[in-house]
Amino acid sequence: MVQASDGATDMAGQYPAVAGYYEFFVYLPAGQPPEVAYAEESCSGTLIAPQVLLTAAHCTAFNYTEDIGVAGYSSEVWVSFDVTATANDFRCFLTGSGAQYAEYLVGEYACNAAEQTLPAPMFRRAATTGRKDGVSIAHGLTHPAYLRRELRKDGRAARAERNLQNAPDVGALILEARVEDIVPMRLRAVGELGAADLIGTQAIGVGYGLNWGKATGRQPTAGLGPMTDLGGGSGVRRIARLGPIEVVKTNSLWRRQSAQKGDDTVCFGDSGSPLFLERNGIVEPIVTAVLSGATNWCQGSKDPYYRIDQPAARDFIQCVEVHQDDVAAACRECGAEAYFGLCEELQPTP
Repeated sequence: MVQASDGATDMAGQYPAVAGYYEFFVYLPAGQPPEVAYAEESCSGTLIAPQVLLTAAHCTAFNYTEDIGVAGYSSEVWVSFDVTATANDFRCFLTGSGAQYAEYLVGEYACNAAEQTLPAPMFRRAATTGRKDGVSIAHGLTHPAYLRRELRKDGRAARAERNLQNAPDVGALILEARVEDIVPMRLRAVGELGAADLIGTQAIGVGYGLNWGKATGRQPTAGLGPMTDLGGGSGVRRIARLGPIEVVKTNSLWRRQSAQKGDDTVCFGDSGSPLFLERNGIVEPIVTAVLSGATNWCQGSKDPYYRIDQPAARDFIQCVEVHQDDVAAACRECGAEAYFGLCEELQPTP
């Protein structure tokens, strides 16, 4: 047996700009009480500007595409840069902060004060990037080429490219307040890296993914979904040594990630986490790619990382950075959320 996402815990704080992405998702069925679907870490990301967290598009667009569509729920997100920030910590934070719908955090979602991490982690709120009928629907911005412009008959959006290995799987969160105490990570320049620079280079992933024990070749879950459904995560930031890069495509990278050869592996919740390169024993503090997905999680499978050293990625990222002080403008100008009218209820930032 080996551990998924079993890299060393980042207790030394080597990657302070890497964050866990915690979503509070509540169903709002017509004529019935709200129902909490989950309140925990769901993805990872990296601070790349004072108010911008880089992540994956399949994280920001999950509710539209895989879950319920663009109506019938409330979705709000906070991020934490603390090394340890568990689901229970997040639920205790929501309860204590008086967040909307926090009174429905009961039963398995209730705060257990005795199990809180001490000192308590800090959670920083992401701005709402789309509303529907006055309710927060969008909590991030999705690359505009990731989604089709029309909703399906069931009210859900559809990916423009079903295969995540070929999709522009990059998204961003805009934080409500500037992060003053953490230096944003640098990004690779467009065209900076070619296949010769990448093949055989050691890859390091840093994220807050699950730490399931798993047997190689056996699927640990029947499908993807919120982490509560999958058994829960540790809420601990890990440094995963993923082995050398073996495949380089125009928009993606594959690492070896072989548990049999001693590599660490990524798992659910690592989505959107950054990839760093290690040369001559030194890890370069520059983000090369973000974790995408599409295969069997937590098994050492070859889930691709989406490269950000290409124009399609950097144009989107630059747009979000330029408008990070005005969420309404960022929604209209940068994200696929504009396709579905989610920007219309947003007010320009004064």
